[in-house]
Amino acid sequence: MAAYMPESVVALLPYEVQRHSVTDWDVAYGQGHWNYLYRSSELARYGTIVSFSHRFTQGGPVLDLGCGEGILKLHLNPDTYARYDGVDLSSEAIGKAQQMPADGKSRFVAADIEVFEPPEPSDVIIFNEVLYYLADPLKAVQRYEAFLKPGGVFIVSMFDMLKSRKIWRELDGHYALLEASRAVNHGGHSWSIRVYRRRVEQAEPAALPAA
Repeated sequence: MAAYMPESVVALLPYEVQRHSVTDWDVAYGQGHWNYLYRSSELARYGTIVSFSHRFTQGGPVLDLGCGEGILKLHLNPDTYARYDGVDLSSEAIGKAQQMPADGKSRFVAADIEVFEPPEPSDVIIFNEVLYYLADPLKAVQRYEAFLKPGGVFIVSMFDMLKSRKIWRELDGHYALLEASRAVNHGGHSWSIRVYRRRVEQAEPAALPAA
């Protein structure tokens, strides 16, 4: 239904956040609710995100917000970045991520991404299936502009549903869209993945020489 709804109607519908408590997330990860993310059915989405990350990383840091158990990092080529930081609200998820073999340039932190302060600016900041869990998705992304290196990009992935379309409308209206792709698995589930950069302010016209 959401896929066929006109944009004029989507714009009028209220945004409904998918809020969950820290306890909810910890219980879900502890009980293995998210284990399906390791399956091949998720590779189309992860592969697209990784391809964009490899393309736009300039050899600097990568910040993965809402990283869960760190599955995305398993797909990233460590030769493409100087540092990887994964952040998630669930300490249970971060505990599992921290069991990965150490590589000397990765860190996982349990923190609320709406207030988290990254240690340094990043080439690439990834919001992977996390924005619709935030009360104000655009505000959250805007906050991280201060932690994006010059020329850096945001990579956003969201499951295709109505609330995602509302978030895309806001992001498209605020940022320069560099790339966009859609991943579909064998079960017909689909995700949209887009790459954004801050819009460059138009330079003021040069003053005419005095007569």
